This record gives sequence, structure tokens and C-alpha cells, in this order.
Amino acid sequence: PTVQSVIVDVHNAFRRAVEPAAADMLMMSYSEELAVTAQAWVDKCVLDHGPPSSRMLNYELGENLFYSTSPNSWTSVINAWYKEVSHFTFPNASTNGKPIGHYTQQVVWNSSYKVGCGVTLCSNNIYLYGCHYYRGNFKRWPPYKVGTPCASCPNNCVDKLCNPCPYINQYLNCPA
Repeated sequence: PTVQSVIVDVHNAFRRAVEPAAADMLMMSYSEELAVTAQAWVDKCVLDHGPPSSRMLNYELGENLFYSTSPNSWTSVINAWYKEVSHFTFPNASTNGKPIGHYTQQVVWNSSYKVGCGVTLCSNNIYLYGCHYYRGNFKRWPPYKVGTPCASCPNNCVDKLCNPCPYINQYLNCPA
């Protein structure tokens, strides 16, 4: 599999597995456009989130970052973000004040259905990984609607995830 398909598959596996189950979780797909913005940010080798201006297309993008002193697989990187689930109580609270934004912001935010990622080796021998997403994580909102998988999209369900094309715009010319 390609790096892009691994990134998408790992995200979608975590999205399918949310507890409680999601009625409106959109299937994620890869965006080269988002990959360009993510790569541009990690190439700066700043070990912090970029300003909103570094995460703009027609709207502000969400951003997850990870860094380490050795190379990691994308599965490991995304899993590190997902592990924040252990500090999360549905619908929108941290159980112990620890961060949950990587988990809620993008990995399992229902409408974050596009992802693009980049990685670079910085001069200080730090590997910096970053992904940009259609933004989620709006304060005081739950990351998704609880219910039977695909209850919100019964005619557009693909393996417990809503196909975003007809679900978001039924008049769009969606691929079959």
C-alpha cells in the first residue's frame, strides 16, 4: 500500500471504532492539496503548531503534529494521536485535564473527511510529522453524533462510515 493509503486506512479504522458508535462519521480520503500545506509547515522545522495563516485554503485547517528522534511509521504517529482517547469522555471533556485535541480535533471529528500529511528530518535530527485536515474540534460541540453507524447516511454507507460526497452535497456528481 502507498503511504497515503496507510494514512487514510489508519484514520478510517479509528473512526469506525469510536465508542460510543457514530451515526454520522464521514469516511476520510487523502488530499494532495492538504499534503502540500502540511509539508510546507513541517519543512520549517518549528516544533509547534503553525499560525492560522499557515493552515489556510479557503478556510482554516486543523493540524496534528508529532516529532521524534527516530523515524516512525505513519501508523505509529496516528496511533500516538489516537491514544488521547484514554483521556476523553464523550461528548467533549478531558477526564484529567490532559490533552485530547489530537484525538477529537481530527482523528475522530465526524466532518474532518480530508487529510494530507508531510514529514521532514530537521537539522537537529528531529523527525517532524504533520497532517492537515478539514477542520474540526469546535469547543463545546461533540466530535460526532452518537448512534448506529451510518444512521445519518443510510443510503451512503461504506463499511460503517458515511460516504462524504452524496452525504454532504447530494447534487454533486459523485463517483459511483
